[in-house]
Amino acid sequence: MSTSTSPSAVALPRLVTIRFSHFCEKARWALDRAGIAYREESHVPIFSWRASLGSGGKRTVPCLVTSSGVVADSTDILRWADAHAAVAAPLFPPGTAGEEVTALEEEFDRRLGPATRRLAYFYLLQRPELVRRFLASAGEGLEARLARRLFPLLRAMMVRGLRLDAAGAERSRTALDEVFGRVEALLADGRRYLAGERFSAADLTFASLAAPVLVPDCMSRDYPPPEEVPPELAALIAHCRERPAGRFALRLFAEERPARLGA
Repeated sequence: MSTSTSPSAVALPRLVTIRFSHFCEKARWALDRAGIAYREESHVPIFSWRASLGSGGKRTVPCLVTSSGVVADSTDILRWADAHAAVAAPLFPPGTAGEEVTALEEEFDRRLGPATRRLAYFYLLQRPELVRRFLASAGEGLEARLARRLFPLLRAMMVRGLRLDAAGAERSRTALDEVFGRVEALLADGRRYLAGERFSAADLTFASLAAPVLVPDCMSRDYPPPEEVPPELAALIAHCRERPAGRFALRLFAEERPARLGA
């Protein structure tokens, strides 16, 4: 976590995150696309809510702290980026196209994001030591040390809070397949983007929230190495990457995801 207090650093918006969170990637992507420099402050999951609340946000991340106030939701951060983008086309276009984009973006937030998160954690927790290192990597210093020491508590909280059981994983796999099927039905007519002729919040949100079951190259540093994950998760990732919806998301990461601007 950066502790710089130079004038230039203080002036930058501060993005409070869990580094590997796909909802945080959604916000990062929007800020990077808009050309907005910011300072990322990543936390271990058990500590992220304290950082967000302490900054004026909610219990969840991402939370964007700006000179004019706090933006405490990933979708609101996309809209904030739209309002402050220098040259990028809006992620939420006006008119009917914007309504379609919003409907898709909300569906992905509601169904895809929770599903991919639950599936990834459900399988990863079969290798506790891997998850211990993975969680600790989101923070620095005392946070990282506490994450390693308090891992049994963290694990219990995750299992209970995210309902990481076989029944929950099955429901999430169904939701994942249904959302991928919906996207594939839209893509069947040859379109390059989900709604309209340009990249939009619908595309960005789908790709970001599918990331845990795709592991795009540009996010490889945020996830455990493929050779270390349980075979069930490796098989799911391989399957999703081969589906038309998965190939679509990977293309978006390759063609539409700019370099990270967060310090």
